[in-house]
Amino acid sequence: MPSVERFGNKRFMRLRLFSAFALLALTAPALAFDVGVKANVDNAQVFVGDMFNYEISVTAPESASVELPSFVGNLGSFEVKEMKNEKLTDGMPKGTARFVWLATLNTFVSGDFMIAPQEVLAVVGKDTVKTRTDPVAVKVATRTTGEETDILEVEDPMSDPRLPQWLYIVLAVLGCALLVFLGWFLHKKFRKQGEAPRLPPYEEAVLALKDLRGRNYLAEGNQGDYFMSLGFIARRYVERRFGVDILDATVAELKQRMSHVAGLPQAYKESMVNLAVETEPVKFAKMKLEGERCKFWDEWADRLLEDTKPTPEEEQAKKEQAKK
Repeated sequence: MPSVERFGNKRFMRLRLFSAFALLALTAPALAFDVGVKANVDNAQVFVGDMFNYEISVTAPESASVELPSFVGNLGSFEVKEMKNEKLTDGMPKGTARFVWLATLNTFVSGDFMIAPQEVLAVVGKDTVKTRTDPVAVKVATRTTGEETDILEVEDPMSDPRLPQWLYIVLAVLGCALLVFLGWFLHKKFRKQGEAPRLPPYEEAVLALKDLRGRNYLAEGNQGDYFMSLGFIARRYVERRFGVDILDATVAELKQRMSHVAGLPQAYKESMVNLAVETEPVKFAKMKLEGERCKFWDEWADRLLEDTKPTPEEEQAKKEQAKK
């Protein structure tokens, strides 16, 4: 009987090992590569108006392309004062890197807040890992103790010798009506006969690029304003020329919408997205591009307009349609 029990135990152990290996084989293809994500603040309790830092740290392969949300304007209940990002390899295991997004926040509203989970996307070749940060709690306290009391009246209020309040309201309404009438009269008198016609997309973009270069942003080292204007000009041209809504699109939305633009060469669909990805840290995190890259994007804008400008046949067709 003991030998039978030992035989049964060995068979049971083999079945467990086989199940474990089978589970590992099934789950291994889903784990393309390891990604570690952490989110934290440097101070979980602040006072109204104080600034504090919110950091997202991503550990991934050094060759990975890591995309995090762009903290522009507001992050939930907090105002984003500044945003920085960097890639660190010092002190990391060989072949891995730490990608850090650091946002400086503040608010003037007290209470208990929660910074919502942020989506993180890491891409290595054809493998993609999408994950989210943990929510982060922040308590914002007021600078008062709550025990303050209003100033008490020490004597009866004095009588008000001014005109009745209702009369002030009537006078204010009449004053507003007079201003509205005066504005309408001046607008009617001095407005131009007819509105100036809007230029076609190609002519508008050419003039906009000429004006941008006349501001000498690159010569003055002001890459942020330069690429903000260049990105706007390129998006507005493509939006008007090809009828696609991309002017206010995020990077993720831009990738999706550009893939469906009819008539635009594939190379320009991809470069429109690359322009947004490459210059976003320049516009919002005060980073700098090398001079060669600045020259490349400046010349790219001219090529975009020349390679996609309307043909004479298209312009003639538009004129005939406008006549109808």
